[in-house]
Amino acid sequence: MPDAAAPAGRRPRLAVLTGAGISAPSGLPVYRGGDGMWDRDPGLAQLTSASRWHGRARQAWEHWNELRRAAAGARPNPAHEALVAAEAHFDVHIATQNIDGLHTRAGSANVTQLHGDVFSTRCSGRACHARHGAWRDDDVHETVPACPRCGRVARLDVALFGEQLSGRKMRASIHAARHADVWMAVGTSGTVFPAAGLVGFCHRGAVRVLVNAQPWSGGAAAFDREVLGDAAAVLGDVLGELRGAVLR
Repeated sequence: MPDAAAPAGRRPRLAVLTGAGISAPSGLPVYRGGDGMWDRDPGLAQLTSASRWHGRARQAWEHWNELRRAAAGARPNPAHEALVAAEAHFDVHIATQNIDGLHTRAGSANVTQLHGDVFSTRCSGRACHARHGAWRDDDVHETVPACPRCGRVARLDVALFGEQLSGRKMRASIHAARHADVWMAVGTSGTVFPAAGLVGFCHRGAVRVLVNAQPWSGGAAAFDREVLGDAAAVLGDVLGELRGAVLR
C-alpha cells in the first residue's frame, strides 16, 4: 500500500464512489453485466430515457414501482456498514450512483446521491420542478401520479438518460475527490460518466483503490490497488488496511 499518511492535525479524508455492486449483496439487481436488468430486458432502457419515458408513463411507473419495492425491502449489508465504521477514523464523503438510499439507512453521515433518490418524486415540468423541487414519496402508485401543484405527470426524481446530473452534487463530489487522501471506487467498474471521471480529480499524492467484482473499464492503471471480489465480503478488510497505512 502506498504512503497515504494525512498531514498532522486533521483526520484523513476518504472519498468513495459507489455503484450497483455495493447494493447487489443486499438483493438489489444491477443494471448491466450479463444478468443486469437492462441486459435481460433492453426495453427498460427506453423507460429511463428523458426523451422517451413520458409517452410510456404507465410502463415507466411500473418499472419505478418495482425499483421502489426492491429498495424498501432491502437492508444495508456489511459493505455499507464498513463505510459507516470508517467514520470513526476518516472524514468520509460518499458519492453514490445508487438511488436506493442504503448508505443513509446504514448510518453514513455524508452521502451525495448523484443519480437521485428512488423515494423522491418530482413534477415532469421543468419550470415547476425548478420552482418547487421534489417531494418525499414512499408510495407504490397504481396509477400515474400527478404533480400536486400544476397537475402535470409526475416522475421519479432520478437522472434519466439524456439529463445532466445536478451541478451542486457534482461539485461536492469533485471537491471531495480533489481533497481526498484516499479515493475509492466500490461496486462500480467505471462505465457511467460523469461519475467515473471523479478519479481524475484526485491529487497526485492520493491513494486510489478499486473494490469491485470486475476490473475498471479504463484499466488498472487508474488505481494504486485493485481488489476484485464481493464488496460485502472484502471492503471491511480493505478499509482496515487503509486505516493502518494512513493513521500512524
